[in-house]
Amino acid sequence: MLQKLFTILVLISVVALSVVQATDRTPRYARITDGSEVYVSTSDFKLNMIAHNYPPVQGATLTYQFSPTGVFTVYDLQSNAVPNQIWQDPLVPGNVHACFMYSTVAGFATRDIAYIFSTDGGDTWSFLGNVPSTGRSGFPSISGFTNGAAVISDHTNTNGTSTHTKAFYDAGAGFGVFTEVDPGQASGTDAIWPKIVAKGDGGVGNSRLALVSSVNATAGACYTNSCTNITAPGTFSGWAPYDGDNAESYCVAVAPNGTIGHAYIGNDNVAFADVFYRFSTDDGASWSTPVTVWDYNANTDSLGDLRGVTMVYGNNNEPYVAINIMTLDPAGGFFPGLPSDIRVWSPSLNGGVPKIIADQSTVPFFPNQGHAEDAFTPLCRPSIGRSSTGNGLYVSYVATTGQYSPVDTSAYFAAWFSYSNDNGNSWAAPERMTPATPLRDWRFVSTSQVNNVSSGSCLVQMIVQNDSLAGTHVNGAEIGNGEATGIRVNVPMVGISNISSVVPSDFNLRQNYPNPFNPTTSIRFDLKKATNVTLKVYNANGQEVATLANNEYATPGTKEVTFNGSDLGSGIYFYTLFAGDFKETKKMMLIK
Repeated sequence: MLQKLFTILVLISVVALSVVQATDRTPRYARITDGSEVYVSTSDFKLNMIAHNYPPVQGATLTYQFSPTGVFTVYDLQSNAVPNQIWQDPLVPGNVHACFMYSTVAGFATRDIAYIFSTDGGDTWSFLGNVPSTGRSGFPSISGFTNGAAVISDHTNTNGTSTHTKAFYDAGAGFGVFTEVDPGQASGTDAIWPKIVAKGDGGVGNSRLALVSSVNATAGACYTNSCTNITAPGTFSGWAPYDGDNAESYCVAVAPNGTIGHAYIGNDNVAFADVFYRFSTDDGASWSTPVTVWDYNANTDSLGDLRGVTMVYGNNNEPYVAINIMTLDPAGGFFPGLPSDIRVWSPSLNGGVPKIIADQSTVPFFPNQGHAEDAFTPLCRPSIGRSSTGNGLYVSYVATTGQYSPVDTSAYFAAWFSYSNDNGNSWAAPERMTPATPLRDWRFVSTSQVNNVSSGSCLVQMIVQNDSLAGTHVNGAEIGNGEATGIRVNVPMVGISNISSVVPSDFNLRQNYPNPFNPTTSIRFDLKKATNVTLKVYNANGQEVATLANNEYATPGTKEVTFNGSDLGSGIYFYTLFAGDFKETKKMMLIK
């Protein structure tokens, strides 16, 4: 009898598993490519404008701090892909600028772009007004000039025009007085959903803007443009078409040497679900031949990119493109119940093959379900930034939590974080950075493209939308109370950084520099072959006081590790390198 009961239970389990797998393989189609806005009427709904003050979240190695911005929203689709909504001033690190799309009206009759500003490194925020101050606007992107003035692009119908991409630049750092420049229509139609990057000091003669936009519900109707004179209404090179996907499946970034980069996903008609990178040396007026970052192949694994692409340039001027990859249907559908992953590509990284930094082996997997029309996959929407100096790379993204709405079964998401201190060669294990309670839906996390390094650590700035209910209401989920929240995390600049890939003739530990130091110093060493490396610091009594690298795998070349002695007293210290059979010790002096 027990055996028969066991057999029946096994059969039930197999059938149930088959049903789940069949459901998971049901493709969903990304309806938001047509810009439609679904509103589910709730007569007794009222937007709750009381800010949440979330306590810090302690990850495995990092602590994540939260700060309310005072901006609330019913309109909860911050981006069709990956938002670009926060910019830290590299020259004045305390100044952090952000933009956030919001509507406080159920039904979205009005919709605005909030400009919010912090002078204390994201600890507190001030609302400085809407950009633009009139008209209905949406889907912002932010950058800035070296004079500290923010630059925001969005699509809007201000000044009585049709709704299309425009750009606005502030009169100064945190002034909140914006000038509009208008590139006009693209090929006689409205290009919307812009991404922007700014160059120059904000002066009329030496400031540039590079833009990328796309046309609603028209595959392949994607365009770039360059503003060469920011005197209103602006002088533009003109909208230039390229074969990409619309609905924000693209991004732009600027390198320390001034090169402009453009990464994008191919469209349904040409190179479906492929990812490309190209660059411009004339501020976006013309572009190089695209390089394939990812190649979708329906005859092999059917893995491609869905709405997840951002890029940044490292301090080595190399491009780094973050993508999310999952199983896609050749007809354009996706499978929200199947696993997905986050990868980073660079021509100098992993032999040019995108490197997986998060997947179901490091982030718990739960199927996405309910209202998945917003094209969210279980692990998706990576936003990448870099450190202002050194070799730091930072990627934020979102993942399902296994919690679902009892009303429409939509999945709740949490925000996650990964970082590298060696230009992407190695990555720390992913950490969930948003709290489990109270239950909120955390989506649309954006990372500043450049983040300030001070005293041996990098303060990474992020902004995210959290909502009281799961799913995207704009795409049919239940209406909830949305809120813009700042997140910041200090990432120690530790680990092994690659200085040169030239293979030295022997192993060697170099003298730290500067020496004496206070409180940080750099330690370089040469590796003639790939090996695991351990680097430890000891005090004058022989006691271990710091581990700078713990059996980390390193490739041949010249490497560097940063040591922060802010928690130690003045005195003589010793550092020892273990690399295979090689061992060497040197002395250094901390003077405070």
